[in-house]
Amino acid sequence: MEESQVGMRFRASFLGPRHWFGWLMIGLIALGLLLPRPLILLFGRGLGRLFHSRNRKRVHIAQVNLQLCFPALSEERRMRLLKEHLARYGQAIMDLGLVWWASERRLDRLCTVSGEQGLRALHQAGRPVLLVTPHTVGIDMSGAILSRLLPGVSMMKRASDPLLSWCLWRGRSRFGAQILMRDQGLRPFLRALKSGRVGYFMPDEDLGPAQSVFAPFFGVATATLPIVGRLAQLTGAAVVPVFTCLANSGHYHVSIGEALTDFPTGDQIADTTRVNAAFEALVRGAPEQYLWTLKWFRTRPSGESPPYD
Repeated sequence: MEESQVGMRFRASFLGPRHWFGWLMIGLIALGLLLPRPLILLFGRGLGRLFHSRNRKRVHIAQVNLQLCFPALSEERRMRLLKEHLARYGQAIMDLGLVWWASERRLDRLCTVSGEQGLRALHQAGRPVLLVTPHTVGIDMSGAILSRLLPGVSMMKRASDPLLSWCLWRGRSRFGAQILMRDQGLRPFLRALKSGRVGYFMPDEDLGPAQSVFAPFFGVATATLPIVGRLAQLTGAAVVPVFTCLANSGHYHVSIGEALTDFPTGDQIADTTRVNAAFEALVRGAPEQYLWTLKWFRTRPSGESPPYD
């Protein structure tokens, strides 16, 4: 069995009562395949409004994040930005049905890619390539599109619900991408990069002080994984930023940037700062795409209190 398949077999227990609500949610997501696109987009916006009214904890986290990152904006403008983000988030959730089951032809009609030639040139030159992307609403769709361009490898965290983990893994790997679990460690990912698979990685996570360095992000000292520079050092990979936008029309655009120059430097903080700066520039161009509901600034430098308390 391949390493990416460890623990990802369908289980008979998934059919039990414990998972009936999960199957109901999967059924709702499957509507994305059956209903007209304008109706799905409308339904997704409604899902975003429901999230805004019912999930006060996540809304509060997003409000704190937006205040820290966009202090110059008025509160009214930040609220509009939050509502637009949640609308995109709801629409992307509904589009998981397309990621999991839609035909390649249908995905091609829904998505466009820029920068593909540069990516192929790096790959054809025999150099390992590591695509790095911030957490946007469209990361699952872009993963599906990118894995169809070239053989890919990525990592995911096991969800607390094993049925959800299986669905996410199955959807993300159906176009041939090797999807590894985070608890497998980095070695399988490194082997895949060195064997010619293109990496797809989301390093903008706060996993606590033991695994992080502090680097600025929107002017805020942010606990960030210093993993991108390390991977580039170990493999000689070109590090290429990627950003995905879900437009108001319901169309996705995956933008593949140019490889970072003079990278890595061997300085963890300098390399992490460079990646954060690249991400910040991308997010500033389309801030409604970023997942503001996550605790990006939970871990603070010594003496500071978390802003979410």
